[in-house]
Amino acid sequence: MLPDLETLLIVQDRDLRILALRKDIANMPRMIEVAKTRLNGDQAAVAKAKEAFQANEVLVKRLELDIQTRRNTLQRLRTQQFETKKNEEYQALGHEVERYLGDIGRLEDEELVFMEKSEQLKAALTAAEAGLRRTQELVDAELKQLEERRRNNEAQIAELESERRTFTAKVEPTLLAIYDRLVKAKQGSALVALSAGQCKGCHMKVTTSTILKAKTDQEITHCENCGRILYFDD
Repeated sequence: MLPDLETLLIVQDRDLRILALRKDIANMPRMIEVAKTRLNGDQAAVAKAKEAFQANEVLVKRLELDIQTRRNTLQRLRTQQFETKKNEEYQALGHEVERYLGDIGRLEDEELVFMEKSEQLKAALTAAEAGLRRTQELVDAELKQLEERRRNNEAQIAELESERRTFTAKVEPTLLAIYDRLVKAKQGSALVALSAGQCKGCHMKVTTSTILKAKTDQEITHCENCGRILYFDD
């Protein structure tokens, strides 16, 4: 194999590794978004549980206010009943007292139901928040790993680019320009094997003259189908 081709194979190895690392970095924003979306379900569950708990607490507070209002009225009625000297008025006030006592009892029973429900809703909220914390920890760990991978990728790219410069300095400039142009056009391998009469880049058969040129290894040979640089691989 021509020395320049041997060197270009090393350059191509570095280029392909750099390309893979850059693709990985380019894909990371999407992976970050995917990781963050794992929080959506738990965040929605917490929001729903919190809304239900708060709504129930409003009902409890409203019942407490209603009960206290009736107790105040009840106290006033009992005072009036104590102070009145008229039997009819005393009896009428007594009926009102009984009615308010009934209302208070009913409201207290209702309040008890909502207070029990409040405990259940609070437990559900606590469980939802715990689930969110666990998911957040997992997502944070994944994001940290992605950030470390990005830094490692960038360090590897810098190292590979340095190695690439060392080897490209040994390649004839015209050939290097051809190689660089092919790499850009093909988005990958510019230098491929010729095996069993087939270009391993486009997987097409090449002519006999192309096979002979690659075999003699006297000059740079291109695939007549895709234009890639060929090296003979028996």
